[in-house]
Amino acid sequence: MENKRQVLAAAAVCTLLPVLAWFLQSGEQTLDEKNRIARARPGEGSTFVELKLDAEGVLDGYDYELEVADMSLTEAEADAAFAAAKEEIDDTFYAAGNTADRVTDAVNMRGVYADGLVEAGWTLDSYTYMDVDGSLTGDLIPEDGVVVQAAAELACERFRESYCFSFQLFPAERTPGEELLMHVAAALEEEQGKEGKAYLTLPSEVDGHALQWTQAEQNPVVQVLLFEAVILVLLCMVKQERRKQQEKQRKDEMMLDYAEVVSKLLILLGSGMSLKQAWNQISARYIDKRQKNQNAKRYIYEEMAVTNYEILDGESERTAYQRFGERTGLGPYYRLIRILLQNLQTGSRGLCQMLEQESASALEERKALAKKLGEEAGTRMLLPLMMMLGIVMAIIMVPAILSFNA
Repeated sequence: MENKRQVLAAAAVCTLLPVLAWFLQSGEQTLDEKNRIARARPGEGSTFVELKLDAEGVLDGYDYELEVADMSLTEAEADAAFAAAKEEIDDTFYAAGNTADRVTDAVNMRGVYADGLVEAGWTLDSYTYMDVDGSLTGDLIPEDGVVVQAAAELACERFRESYCFSFQLFPAERTPGEELLMHVAAALEEEQGKEGKAYLTLPSEVDGHALQWTQAEQNPVVQVLLFEAVILVLLCMVKQERRKQQEKQRKDEMMLDYAEVVSKLLILLGSGMSLKQAWNQISARYIDKRQKNQNAKRYIYEEMAVTNYEILDGESERTAYQRFGERTGLGPYYRLIRILLQNLQTGSRGLCQMLEQESASALEERKALAKKLGEEAGTRMLLPLMMMLGIVMAIIMVPAILSFNA
């Protein structure tokens, strides 16, 4: 009886899982029978849809990712969004307890309103009493207040509108401690203004409060720790910069070798070899010369050797070549892999012609890259040349100046 229940439960699960999968797939369906894709509502942003593209004789099941922009607003909808944005500004601009007649705290000048439909750019008629981020400069605000006018330039897609209003700033209420510090600062300023005194006498009493002054202790341990932290940060930055330089050198080297790789593939494939055989031949020759110390290490041939080992270990050619393109991370190699994968899918017809075109293009790219690297090398030589010029000028000028003084 128990076995029968287990069998029924397993059968129910096996039945429900395909139904659930079909339901999820149907729920994600975005392309209808008229080749239409529903666009997102305004403000929700673009959506990405994965499609399959078939073109008779050219493409078969090509993975196509499409970015679908959200809907555009009408003028009436934009006006409604502007109205909602203005209402939201009125509700959120002032801090709690503040009104337009009395502002003592920082204001909230946001950049987006109306659920992301409206963008706002803020300007003030004066930045003497308020910074661009909405914070107040309390020491400069007069006690009787000052009026500031704000203008928000609202943008909703192609529509524009301005919203201007004014409010009155007052200095924030100070705590007793803040009041005391202000009076202490005033007393010190008055004392420093006295002429003819060799010493600055610190006040011992302000506003009826007795003051006690002590020397702040310097802690060299903290300074040493801070110095070590700075050194560690600099070392990390240097290491990261070296890693970037190595990566740039690796990419430049692979770009310089691209034309050579395409030419070798073209020659071997044109001689009747399959792609797998040609790839293995190039990799084997490189590894053999490396073992005999006849060749320096070249990054692209190292990656080709890795791909060849993957294929020999049983990995499919398509997957191995795709990984090769991902490891290089360079556009020309992605382009070459697409050509080779097309060869695996549709046959070698026209492959040599495509590789010939790619080889010609690769040679032009190599010339441009060599020219760019030469210009960079010339730029790096400017600093040593300027230093040498300064040394030469010093050698010439110093004896002349000394003889003139004599």
